[in-house]
Amino acid sequence: MDIKTPRWVDAAIAAALLLVSVAWALSLTEVSLEDYRPMDAAGWTLMALMVVPLVWRQRYPRAVLWCTFAVWMLVAGLGYEPTPAMLGMFLALYGVASSTPRNVALTHAAVLLAIALAWTVLGIATVDGVGVYALVMEPVAIAIPVLLGMNDRRRRQRVTELEVAHARREQAGYEAAADAVRAERARIARELHDVVAHEMTVMTLQAEGARRRLGDSSPELRDALATIAASGRTGLEEMQRMIRVLRASEQEAAERADVDRALAGGRGAERAPLRDELSPMPSLAALPALVRQVREAGLPVTLEISGSSHVPAGVEVSAYRIVQEALTNAMKHAGPGASAQVIVNRTADAVRISVEDDGKGVGSEGARVSGGHGLAGMVERVQALGGALSHGPRRGGGFEVHAVLPSGDDQVTEAAQAAEGEGR
Repeated sequence: MDIKTPRWVDAAIAAALLLVSVAWALSLTEVSLEDYRPMDAAGWTLMALMVVPLVWRQRYPRAVLWCTFAVWMLVAGLGYEPTPAMLGMFLALYGVASSTPRNVALTHAAVLLAIALAWTVLGIATVDGVGVYALVMEPVAIAIPVLLGMNDRRRRQRVTELEVAHARREQAGYEAAADAVRAERARIARELHDVVAHEMTVMTLQAEGARRRLGDSSPELRDALATIAASGRTGLEEMQRMIRVLRASEQEAAERADVDRALAGGRGAERAPLRDELSPMPSLAALPALVRQVREAGLPVTLEISGSSHVPAGVEVSAYRIVQEALTNAMKHAGPGASAQVIVNRTADAVRISVEDDGKGVGSEGARVSGGHGLAGMVERVQALGGALSHGPRRGGGFEVHAVLPSGDDQVTEAAQAAEGEGR
């Protein structure tokens, strides 16, 4: 960020310098100066031309410098009395040094000094009264505004660096706070899991033990206790799966939202997203709607769902997301004329997913392997459920994704059996 003074400040400086120069020149008319040319129309015009360009010294610093320097040479060559207007050239030189890189400023200053010295030497050789001391004063007079301008430029650059560093520290603070919030959420999720899982396990084990002690004496009560135990096992299993989901990063959540918008925007960005924040979480029952939206986006897709076994809600969400990610990759990389096939098989112990496309787009494999986080998100979801995932180029062209999500994990039954064995 380069901080510049407002234009009206430059205009005020030029006006003040012009006013002082006019007053100076008018005072000289009362004094007899035989060595200098009296002020006339040309002198007043040159005085104005030396000061007025300072109004644009920040927008066109180099042009203003050479304009004022050319007028300065004319004033000196025609023999007019030096006035404060000549300070305009030094102000312009300061403007170049403060607003351009150092090498540019030094180059202009060196050229200007060379011309000024040559002009002075010519005056010494041809005009009586020109002192040799001018050869010493000119380098000093030029060096002062140049050094001041370069120092001011370095100061402004330092201020900019400090502002950027401050902004970065603030951003780092925000990120640290967000990380702390995510860590606290994860800690609360773990504590919630430990407390609730323990109580639910005790409840389920007590129900199982009571049901076994009843024997065949009370069928209705035995069925009620069996229902309690089954509900406890299912609730514990779902809670464990959802706790794993809480470990997902906010980036993954944002990417899921982007995927929803991409699929929903197949025929225009003005279409509504697949679901809003108040809609229920997707499940296998939503796959036909997902496939229909992908077809509308331009990718022919066939869907085959087999099996009628019950699938826990956490597994259904992950299965839906895996199909969604795979179809999104196919839409991005399969290329024109490609088609895709989705096969979902539900069994008592697992949900098996297969998504294949026959795309022949150039570089599709490399794009799918290296671009984005879709495949990484699939891997995390499958690993959280203890399943398996494979993906890669398909024989004959295209890409394929295969996933197996276990759905029969019953840790409470195992714990009950272990407790029963210890009781015996």
